[in-house]
Amino acid sequence: MTDEEKLQRVYAAASELFIQPGYHETQMQMIAQRSQLAVGTLYRLFASKAALLDYVFLSTLPTQTPTTLDFPLTSVDLRELVKQTEQAYTVWNHQLADRHIQSLDDLLTALFAAFQRYGRYFLILEHNPTVNPALTALYRQQRQALYQRVGEFLEHLQPDLKDPLRNGVVVVDLIFWWCAHKRFDSFEKEMASGTEAEMLAVVRDLLLRSYR
Repeated sequence: MTDEEKLQRVYAAASELFIQPGYHETQMQMIAQRSQLAVGTLYRLFASKAALLDYVFLSTLPTQTPTTLDFPLTSVDLRELVKQTEQAYTVWNHQLADRHIQSLDDLLTALFAAFQRYGRYFLILEHNPTVNPALTALYRQQRQALYQRVGEFLEHLQPDLKDPLRNGVVVVDLIFWWCAHKRFDSFEKEMASGTEAEMLAVVRDLLLRSYR
């Protein structure tokens, strides 16, 4: 197994465990076991659990990944982590404001894609708000900006719409729930196994019909 394949396993296992039972409750041994790797192998890849968390965060962002990695990976400077996160959110916001998003279908496509990318990242912050207060604060700001932007789009789509901001909150939260909470953090998440695409298609159709 290559190091890249091991990293993929660790990313999947760690990100889910950091959601439930949570970052502080998760031990490196638990991550190694779920990844089906030896604990020693995990420590060869990551110097600490904090370094692993930073790796999970950075791997989620659509930034350029170094072609070569020096193991074990260590914690990332907080300023750099915040900077890259801000850049990722800026790109996301520009995409939502892009002239190519002219219909509700376009908007929903962008939202589904974004939450499928960032879903685990956001859930980790929601379940562990004190593990990185700077990133949690950025996430809160981005979430509020997203509510506002979607609300304004819906108001433009339907000028007589009552309470556009509240509609924006409902649309964003509904998509986030089905893209992230249902998959990683719901009581019956196994029900969505193998049918995720079908479930998301139903949500999409429901929203399209709601704002015709």
